[in-house]
Amino acid sequence: MKRVVTKIGHVFCAEIDGKYKCFLQFVAVDETELNSTVIRVFKTHYPMNYKPNLDEIVKDDVDFYAHVMLNDGVREGTWYRVGKHSDLGDIENITFKDYENITSSGSTEGVWFVWKINGEAMNLGSELPEMYKDLPDGGVFPDTFIIRKIKTGHFFCVK
Repeated sequence: MKRVVTKIGHVFCAEIDGKYKCFLQFVAVDETELNSTVIRVFKTHYPMNYKPNLDEIVKDDVDFYAHVMLNDGVREGTWYRVGKHSDLGDIENITFKDYENITSSGSTEGVWFVWKINGEAMNLGSELPEMYKDLPDGGVFPDTFIIRKIKTGHFFCVK
């Protein structure tokens, strides 16, 4: 298997169903979430004949942030690198949420956590306060989930 090298700042292109291009950028490694790669996915969908202009791409609005298995996406051909840009956006204020089942004394309880990249996770208990409901999900997602979210707006199948 070919070794894939990715670095913070790399910008990738995902061609969605042969209909349009979408771009994402590797912006951080989050030690809080398994040393995983954090990406930002940009909102604009470009025509298939678009030649990437990195200055234009990184100034676009962010659709969502996610932890992802970035190298798997390269190996699988889900996306490919188009360049590198030093503008990473405001990574200091990216905050994630995650729900975990914790078992202690024979019982299982669900607990919400929120954290900033490389910050300490704050335990919010079993109820997620309204102010955190719109935060991005903190799980580490495979490349296929990223593509699903680009296409549908959801990581998971929503009925």
